[in-house]
Amino acid sequence: MFPRLRRKFVILYTLSTGLIMTIVLSAAFLFYVSSQENRHQSAFQELLFTLTAQLQTDSRFADSFLVQMEKNNRLLIYIEENDTPFFFPGAYKSRTKRDILFSRAEDAARKENIYDDSHPISSNLLQSSVFRIDGEERDTYLGNVLILQTTSGYKKLILLQDISDSQKKLLETGCVYLLINLGGILLLFLSGRWFVGRSLKPLEETYQKQQEFVAAVSHELRSPFAVIQTTADASISNPLEYSHGLSVIQKECRRGSALIKNLLLLVMTDQKEWAVRERKFEIDELLLNLLEMYEPILFSKGGTLSLLLPDAPLPPVSADPDLCQQIFTILLDNAIAYALTDESHANEDACACTQNKRQIILQAEVSSGCLIVRVIDHGPGIPDEEKTRIFDRFYRSDRSRSKKEHFGLGLSIAAALAGIQNLDLHVEDTKGGGTTFSVKFGKRKLCH
Repeated sequence: MFPRLRRKFVILYTLSTGLIMTIVLSAAFLFYVSSQENRHQSAFQELLFTLTAQLQTDSRFADSFLVQMEKNNRLLIYIEENDTPFFFPGAYKSRTKRDILFSRAEDAARKENIYDDSHPISSNLLQSSVFRIDGEERDTYLGNVLILQTTSGYKKLILLQDISDSQKKLLETGCVYLLINLGGILLLFLSGRWFVGRSLKPLEETYQKQQEFVAAVSHELRSPFAVIQTTADASISNPLEYSHGLSVIQKECRRGSALIKNLLLLVMTDQKEWAVRERKFEIDELLLNLLEMYEPILFSKGGTLSLLLPDAPLPPVSADPDLCQQIFTILLDNAIAYALTDESHANEDACACTQNKRQIILQAEVSSGCLIVRVIDHGPGIPDEEKTRIFDRFYRSDRSRSKKEHFGLGLSIAAALAGIQNLDLHVEDTKGGGTTFSVKFGKRKLCH
């Protein structure tokens, strides 16, 4: 699904932005072409005006003047007076023969009703518009034909200017614009792939987590329902096991209820519906209550719980004491579940060090202006590659999910409860082996 969606977004991004860039570059190129043509026509008009003024004032042209005009301006000049051409072989060597070009210029003038025998009637000047003709060697010229009335009769001027190099330059410039456009589209495609891939990555991760979440919920809920159905069927077929079956059903119902409760807690934190009742309270008092609550539990499992507090009194904190207690309860339950199991110490010798490893420590201290509460165990620890995932919902290092009393939701709930109170929950290795969870109350949370 996501690869196809990514391709569609990349194509849409490339086409839309590429079209805009193409339109902008095309407009820029057309403006450049228009400005170049206007510049050439203006220059051509100035040259035409100069020669026309010469025709009106001088009865004869010096060859040196015409040679200089042609060479300096890439011109082809043809002049005749009273149907008699001036003898001027020309100084500028065009690619196409001069006679052919002048003939084509006269053909262009005839389209404007200016013929060889045309003469001015209402004024002393008959002139065509500036036109363009093509030679036989891919050469292009601007041209104009005019007939001027003089005291001695009529003079005719055909003026052509070679603009082939300008046309070639325009073509080269157009190719540059095209290459810029194609290169830009390629860059847009590559940047679009990167941008779309980066934008869709959180969505892909969310979708993947959602799939894993649905699969995990289905797995966890299927188990108690399967047990309940099997037990109910067995109780019906064997009434003697009725009381035992009810006990099993009751246990599985409690397990399913706990799962649903945890899911509702996560939904409430996701939707920001959790009511945080922040107030000032003593953190050491909360830790002492946890010590009193969990000491018997650890003793029954062959472990001990120690509370380490600094000599100086801890400052009060501003937070929700109920939510904080729930966070520490989850961390202690997690430590008991994974650090005090027989499997976690199966390969250890029975010695004093083993007893120390079955110890869980609650520690509080003030460091760098922050108050830090740690839950320290000496169990098997958490591999580095799993530390980034342990707060994910339904994630458990026990992939087989053989421990039915754990759903893999506890740490994700603890992280969510810490987040809504702006507390930092962090995990690291315990020195000598094990896991340490730290809850940091920032400077703004301390009350002095």
